[in-house]
Amino acid sequence: MTRGAIAVVAAIVVGGCGGGDQEQVFTPADAARIANVRPVIPGWTWPRNPEKHVSSGSRGEPQPTDPLDVELRRQTADIVSLGEEGNKWRDADKLANLYAQVVASAAEAHELMAPFNAYSRGWGKRFGRITKDEEIDGLGDEAWVLRTASSGTEVTYHWRRGNLFVEAHVHCFGFCPGEIEAAARAWADAIDEAARAGW
Repeated sequence: MTRGAIAVVAAIVVGGCGGGDQEQVFTPADAARIANVRPVIPGWTWPRNPEKHVSSGSRGEPQPTDPLDVELRRQTADIVSLGEEGNKWRDADKLANLYAQVVASAAEAHELMAPFNAYSRGWGKRFGRITKDEEIDGLGDEAWVLRTASSGTEVTYHWRRGNLFVEAHVHCFGFCPGEIEAAARAWADAIDEAARAGW
């Protein structure tokens, strides 16, 4: 944790000396703030209060045994995490899951993209059929979307902005008004706006 905090301070100092565009640098407090952006999808109702996500670094958490979990942990073992937060909103028809992680640098946030994309892709193949898997523009510094047909429709967005990595996932397994991908993108845009607004 101390090594990561020093890296962030160094990134701020170096970024301020370059004279060019300043890179966005997020803190662990930003992860907590961003993870509380409630789903904002026109025409959809969501529970007011989220269920808290247990961070993957918790002491009481057992070591992963699922091959997808083991591989994600292996691929991201060298990345310095400064903080992570997550929340879920769930009712009888749908689930929205939001995860935000702040790492030591934008380069490390970029390094998280491929392993997390592969992880989500692995779950999509295991439990359904992937209908969309592509990089997208207009969300953060780089972004990706996965759409899966399983027990309903699932849409997952991963993106990074500076040293922040975000996953927003919506799963409609009951009645959901409107088109789920457009609805999930509206929420992702609101999350990204909140990230930019707090900087």
